[in-house]
Amino acid sequence: VAYTANNLGIAHLNVANFIVAGMAASLAGIMHAPLTGIFLIAEITGGYALMVPLMITAAISYLINRSSNKYSIYTKPLAEKGELLSHEDKDTTVLNMMKLKYLVEDDYLVLSPGQLVSSQMDWILLSKRNIFPVVDHEGKFHGLIYIEDILRSRSTEEHGVLVDDLMQPAPAAASVNDSLKEVLKIMEKESIWVLPVFTESGSYLGFVSKTAIFTKYRALLKRQADYLA
Repeated sequence: VAYTANNLGIAHLNVANFIVAGMAASLAGIMHAPLTGIFLIAEITGGYALMVPLMITAAISYLINRSSNKYSIYTKPLAEKGELLSHEDKDTTVLNMMKLKYLVEDDYLVLSPGQLVSSQMDWILLSKRNIFPVVDHEGKFHGLIYIEDILRSRSTEEHGVLVDDLMQPAPAAASVNDSLKEVLKIMEKESIWVLPVFTESGSYLGFVSKTAIFTKYRALLKRQADYLA
């Protein structure tokens, strides 16, 4: 602008001053940090006499850029990966910090297709779980059995009951790379408390429960409370 005005003879403006103001505006807009843009450029160029113009251009640039771009050049990559700590949505922020693979519980008693339920009855009764996955020797998940069905078959003295007779398909499942937000949506939709988790290749890995998710969530929320406040 200054260069054009000087060439046209409209006015005699200091081109260097406009360059300094433009530098401050660029930094303020790109970084979403108007104060950084103002003081950094003023310090580098020694242009403290231009403090008011720097403040005006930096503020305008910041407001325009912030209205169209929610994230700065530094925070955008983190936001796209779900790793940005945000003051606006603490729930999503904390859930994005949690990884499903660390919450999978693999201590469930695994039953095999074609197996007699009675052959595993002692272990079933000792188990603290009420769900038993049915997985073959290749790690393929076939379904699950609920303790209620096992006890019902036991009460009717059906000793020849096979795992396949009591097995039910899982209402839903999750991949180890799914986000916790997606997992909770599935649980809410299906009204279930636990969800089987598979590896990337589709093999059975274990189960994830709402209890484990909420316990970890509360621990992380407490640890990040000061930062997010």
